[in-house]
Amino acid sequence: MKLVSQLQLWERRALGWLAAVPGPRLLAALVFAFTVWIVVDVFFLSVTGGLAQSTYDTMVRSRLFAAAPDSRIVIVDIDESALARMAPEFGRWPWPRDTLATVLDHIESQGPAAVVWDIVFSDADRLSPGGDLAFDQSVVRSGHSHFGVVRLPGKNDKLSQLTQENLPRLWAQKGDAAQANRSTVAMIAPVLQGVAQRPLGFNNGYVDKDGVLRRYRYFETLPDGGVIQSLPMAVLHSLDPAAHARWLAWFKGTARHVDADLASEDDVLIHWRNKANVYPRVNFADLFAAADGSAPATAVPSMAGKVVVIGATAPSLHDTHPTPLSATQAGVETLATVLDNALHERIVRELPKWAGALLAVLLCAAVAWWSHHRSVSSLAPAMVGLPALLLVVSYASLHSHTVFLDLHLAAGLTLLFLAVLRLWYQLRKRHWCGDLPDSEEPLAVWAWSFESPWSDDQLQRLMGVLMTKAPAIRVLLLDPEPAGPLGLRWHPFATCWALVGASSQMARAQHDLLASQAATGVRVAAMAPVPHGVAPEHRQSVVAALALQGWAALKQPSSIPELKP
Repeated sequence: MKLVSQLQLWERRALGWLAAVPGPRLLAALVFAFTVWIVVDVFFLSVTGGLAQSTYDTMVRSRLFAAAPDSRIVIVDIDESALARMAPEFGRWPWPRDTLATVLDHIESQGPAAVVWDIVFSDADRLSPGGDLAFDQSVVRSGHSHFGVVRLPGKNDKLSQLTQENLPRLWAQKGDAAQANRSTVAMIAPVLQGVAQRPLGFNNGYVDKDGVLRRYRYFETLPDGGVIQSLPMAVLHSLDPAAHARWLAWFKGTARHVDADLASEDDVLIHWRNKANVYPRVNFADLFAAADGSAPATAVPSMAGKVVVIGATAPSLHDTHPTPLSATQAGVETLATVLDNALHERIVRELPKWAGALLAVLLCAAVAWWSHHRSVSSLAPAMVGLPALLLVVSYASLHSHTVFLDLHLAAGLTLLFLAVLRLWYQLRKRHWCGDLPDSEEPLAVWAWSFESPWSDDQLQRLMGVLMTKAPAIRVLLLDPEPAGPLGLRWHPFATCWALVGASSQMARAQHDLLASQAATGVRVAAMAPVPHGVAPEHRQSVVAALALQGWAALKQPSSIPELKP
């Protein structure tokens, strides 16, 4: 029991201290605290800053419309059925590369716009060296093939022996001439010489911290000033050199040197189609059958003028990763998406981190200013409305392929700030409208009545006067919640409250207390003293009875205007 009493005492002291802090000072402290947190979090910790990833993914999936897929792009799909159909003659994957040569020669004969290989040729085929030779020769004959390499972490660059001389068509821009042949880059490079001399680009999937792929790295700047390109940029350079130059100019004007295994703000947010698997697919086994002179299981369309992306969707080949559209999206589908974006110059620009942080700070400051000049309860609609509005703006911006306004941080922190303000106000109200005051002087009850139900604005003004002029007075309310525009509480005493406290202090503060409600049509009863000798356990009942008597006197029929028809 002693422990419970001590805890109650500490609670009352804490509430008293909190209630004694002037409103403007506490609001300023809250704004300062939130500002410090926003700056530290956004620029250093990244706990709540940046993309609210799950919300963003939901928005992407629920967009009303998105850019249509480029009709030129077609995927040659190595799926499970292709693996099964090719297995009797060529075994399981990887097949001898002369099968790939057969398909490449067939596609080239039809005049494609580009052939993009989402396959890394990093090892020689020891079991079928003839297949390697056949494919390498086919690649040399091909005028449209583009190949991917795997970029290793930049910390390994010093251990590599690969330079611009080894992979000349990987560089979008050469570095310092004096260092060109001495600067090395860590890559998993093609083992076939013909492939190594074709247009190259890295095709890494740099995911966010949660393992979901949302961004793509189109270029990377090296320490010597050189710029290496991604596979989509290698294709774009062949199809539209002017667009490639614009992409490179934009990148050089905005990006920094990146050396990270995860996505960064310098990577471009991928403009996804509105659902997964939107690009047409041709089964590799059917295409091979057509190239080999056999009858395919399904008709194979012409590849003339197409951007042909060859890759695997078979789960057993493990080229899948989570994206906002699917937990198991095939890498070749993502490559087709970013290639589509590259061809159409869809550079999604994002709200800078500092701008998002500044907006969050300004909104918190605006909420504090409003609550000081009006009331915390007047912000109740904003608890839902303001964050919802910010999220709607973010959602709307996702329908553009040029900008994304990430307002999740501002929405979340504004909601949190509003919640903290409401909690502070409830604690403050609990102090001033809670237990009877501790006073050694005789207590008095002063009943008040208003023309209309009292509001939180009125109560906030009253608590401000009590804090400075009459800290030993408390407010007695029959209903602690005010009447509001969304739900008027109609009952006989909705317009009433009473002040309870030391009669001498109440008399001294009488003028200030009435002045705080001067514009509300207030009427007051005479102060009723609490009789001496009332036992503590009966004091609340006596105070309530005196307040009711005062309210009843203020509401006598004689004091109500006569209604005329």
